[in-house]
Amino acid sequence: MSKGIGFIGGGNMAAGIMGGLIKRRVFLPENIYVKEAVTKREYELKREFGISIVESAEDLSLKANLIVFAVRPQDGEAAAKEILPYLDEKKIIVSLLAGISIDKLHKWFGEKTHIARVMPNTMIESQRGYSALVFDKEFPNEKKEKVTAIVDAIGKTMEMQENQLDAFTAIGCAGPEWLTLITASLVDAGVKIGLSRSDSKQIVIENLIATGMVLEKTSKHFYQIIDEINAPGGISIEGLHVLEKAGVQGSIMEAVEAAYKKTTEIGK
Repeated sequence: MSKGIGFIGGGNMAAGIMGGLIKRRVFLPENIYVKEAVTKREYELKREFGISIVESAEDLSLKANLIVFAVRPQDGEAAAKEILPYLDEKKIIVSLLAGISIDKLHKWFGEKTHIARVMPNTMIESQRGYSALVFDKEFPNEKKEKVTAIVDAIGKTMEMQENQLDAFTAIGCAGPEWLTLITASLVDAGVKIGLSRSDSKQIVIENLIATGMVLEKTSKHFYQIIDEINAPGGISIEGLHVLEKAGVQGSIMEAVEAAYKKTTEIGK
């Protein structure tokens, strides 16, 4: 396999992966090649990471056997047509496209091309959180390590079956946005009752980190943790009562289901 990695598309997800690859020294900056429809964006990435710009899909195929497909799902088929004439059994396509199945990707890229699907964590810049990884059935075992190294560079990797990927996308990719909304709401609430925004933010963020650390290590059901915190007649149960009356838990579950439905519709 060539020493380079190519990117078709240079959006936020692609940039996050580039940053992780460089930081973890998986690839040297000059061995990362990008073909992006917006020329201005190409040069932004070059200035930020020191990566290389290619002029055409053919040039990209000559520089890299490993190609990250990072365009918008609605632009995927057209972008695939540009690179298709230059693909062979040596090429690996790593698709970041939500909702686009491996079967459909093979229709775009041909049956001989090896394909993996990756759903990166949306908080990719933190290089934390899980990204999902799916290989096609004929993917050579000896080449899986190279793809896994890419995903490991941006956090933790969870390999799964493709029929689980839409569910992962709904909660793994959209989840951080909802957690951010909840966090912002708690910060605002602190301001409303008299805390400075700076103090409220620090308190809420530290609580978020501490809670995550406890929940990660515990073998207890999460509701048991809640029950242990709630003192009889205390302040926590008072607030929890308001949340239950508002149907917060049900609303969160409905949000996940709506995101899942949207993900499944993208590929149709």
